[in-house]
Amino acid sequence: MGVSLSKGGNVSLSKEAPGLTAVLVGLGWDVRTTTGTDYDLDASALLVDESGKVLSDQHFVFYNNLK
Repeated sequence: MGVSLSKGGNVSLSKEAPGLTAVLVGLGWDVRTTTGTDYDLDASALLVDESGKVLSDQHFVFYNNLK
């Protein structure tokens, strides 16, 4: 199952795929030409409970916390 998200987008995996046990995330973008300074891309993922709160630090994946 593939889901395309725009900047700031989100998806409820429990609604889209009940019983899901693993997630693989792939990122892609269109390269733009620039005459300005270099730019950097970052991505993050978090797991939240029914109230929308992150469960713990282990449920927040970003550049400095990859596990």
